[in-house]
Amino acid sequence: MKKIISYLKDYFFIELKPLYLLSIMLFIGTYIFAEYYWGLTDNINLSTFTKPSYIVAVILHFFFPFSLAWLIYSFYYNDWKIWQNNRFWFLIIFASTVFSLRTFLSFFTYDIYRILPDGRTEYFLYRCVAVVFRDFFIIFPVFVYWWFADRKTMPLYGFTLKNYNTKPYLIMLAIMLPLVVLASYQSDFLSQYPKGFSLFPLSFDVVTERKYFFIYEFFYGIDFIFIEFFFRGFLLLAFYRLFGWGCLLPMACFYVTIHFGKPLGETISSFFGGTILGILAIRTGSIAGGIIVHLGIAWLMEFAALLHKMI
Repeated sequence: MKKIISYLKDYFFIELKPLYLLSIMLFIGTYIFAEYYWGLTDNINLSTFTKPSYIVAVILHFFFPFSLAWLIYSFYYNDWKIWQNNRFWFLIIFASTVFSLRTFLSFFTYDIYRILPDGRTEYFLYRCVAVVFRDFFIIFPVFVYWWFADRKTMPLYGFTLKNYNTKPYLIMLAIMLPLVVLASYQSDFLSQYPKGFSLFPLSFDVVTERKYFFIYEFFYGIDFIFIEFFFRGFLLLAFYRLFGWGCLLPMACFYVTIHFGKPLGETISSFFGGTILGILAIRTGSIAGGIIVHLGIAWLMEFAALLHKMI
């Protein structure tokens, strides 16, 4: 745990300029406020999913905070040369497009749900498979990029146990437990979780339906592994090799946007959680710890909400 603390201290007290952090927080805080007050992304809806404009809108939704955070970094660190780097432009557009494709497929599946047979089993199985299927559109293009650009210099963006120690991450997870319990008493939290109930008309009191809940939780967990791979793996390790610590807070801003629509507290905390896990991913070169924390919190939230439903 001492090493983890030293990693955090080195970044916050040596690498980071306070005014830069404040500016980033002001920017992303304003963006969060605009989203939750005016519902900016509500205009990106299912009715336009077949139009090219929809894809462009989703790409811009991710590209805007990601690129603007990089612009703020360039201002405070006087590092404008990155904007003259073709690789930099390729990576920020590539990253925004890849995740947009995943988002597009997430929305597209809703129409497929409507034409499935009425049987709940078919609906359930499709929903589980769809969770993992959409992540293929992250894994494949990122893997191809790694194969040609970074294969000789690093493992596949954080998929390594070198420099990894489980204990500190379990301590972090234990620290988060009371916060999750506290959040579970909020109405907006209970309206979203557990996903196994909000997505399916299941009853945990029916023994035969409990298995569906746990099967879905398994697939739900796999999704978090690939989210960690994209944000703390690709968005950090691919960028860090070329551009250094400047990649950290833009990643955190990008990460915040995928939480829009979730409880406000969860969205705000994603910035801080993403930043901390990002520091550790860069210093260790591994996303294993981030997977433990991220997946652990996700399942804690699910089961905390489940307990409320059962009481």
